[in-house]
Amino acid sequence: MEEGPEPPPAPPVVCPAAKDPAVRLFIVAVLLLGFGAWCLTDLRPRPRAWDLDHINEVANYLLNNWGPVLFFPAGVVFAVWGVVFLRRTLVADTDGIGYKGRDRIAWSDVKGLDTSQFAKKSILKLQVERGGERDELVLDGWKLQNFKALVRLVESKLPQEVPE
Repeated sequence: MEEGPEPPPAPPVVCPAAKDPAVRLFIVAVLLLGFGAWCLTDLRPRPRAWDLDHINEVANYLLNNWGPVLFFPAGVVFAVWGVVFLRRTLVADTDGIGYKGRDRIAWSDVKGLDTSQFAKKSILKLQVERGGERDELVLDGWKLQNFKALVRLVESKLPQEVPE
């Protein structure tokens, strides 16, 4: 008796980055850029003396005149960090798991699964061993969309004897 055609492979699980963490990064970026702009509008003259009797004048001078030098670059860093975060996409299929543009991890390379933080924080850690090197891939339900489908796929792909 012949068996029918093999069922098609399960479609890959695509997990784009969640919006909440990126929104927080963008809020920090806007605050830093806004505070830097405010400091530019409130430039102060040099203090008369640099001693404890004139500490308020010194602090105002340093904050308002040197604040933009610190706050603008920090704001740009947070904005770029948010954009990079939003562009990350995790893809898991029958062959392996990994972020787009990076090396994929084959399911055979996964040697362990840490579920100690799964109940409270929705965090899974895949322990990976490739070429004698140990590594870890953290799957965070707060940072990834489509997390439930990803967990189902991870559970189905890992052998039952994988230590937790």
